[in-house]
Amino acid sequence: MNWDELPVLFPEFDSPDRWRPLLEQHHALLLASAEHTRVTSVGAEDAARRLYAESLEIWRTASTAAPDVTLAADIGSGGGFPGLVAACVSPGVRFALVEPLKKRARLLEQAAETLGLANVAVHALRAEEAGRGPLRDTADIVVARAVASLPELLEYTAPFARTGGVIVLPKGSGLPEELEASVAAQRVLRCEYLGSTPMRPEVSETLSVALFRKTGATGARYPRRPGMPHQRPLG
Repeated sequence: MNWDELPVLFPEFDSPDRWRPLLEQHHALLLASAEHTRVTSVGAEDAARRLYAESLEIWRTASTAAPDVTLAADIGSGGGFPGLVAACVSPGVRFALVEPLKKRARLLEQAAETLGLANVAVHALRAEEAGRGPLRDTADIVVARAVASLPELLEYTAPFARTGGVIVLPKGSGLPEELEASVAAQRVLRCEYLGSTPMRPEVSETLSVALFRKTGATGARYPRRPGMPHQRPLG
């Protein structure tokens, strides 16, 4: 896949003459910074598909599920996938990028400034800390591309979603088993599973996007202290 194919695959995002160059510029920034801040192992030849098309597919699914979005949170944003990519194509939406690693958070801030993305705010915090701050129970959409089990990932993401908000998580072939293991986490964190949408084969032949709706405010106990969701996933 090349960069020119992205506007064809994603016609729902207006002004591709504006956002496609931004995505290429973002990728160039990541390549230039790789020596001191590495954010992906995906090679340049696969970047348009595996980083940018996948991020846009996540955002396409998310914004269809919650079309009136004003605030989106990307948890564990890394190099900006999918949050900063989505910010490029949706300038009317505010994006909170939560990234615990300071070098990556600084890179995100630099990228947002260089690309002129006034709709992006970077939060250099762990999800467990940011989920107890001002972003708690506020986001219309919460996304995360992080590799973690679903019970763990829901505890990282659900505290950010407002009641009625949507949590959007890309998952591989193990989704059915992860859903079964996450029944307790869904109940405790007030998440209702809405179903999953396979990514189009042009984008990914293995990934689906799982959708959850937040049915109530996050209980006071959650998220637990840093490290606990990973060490003792809800179950």
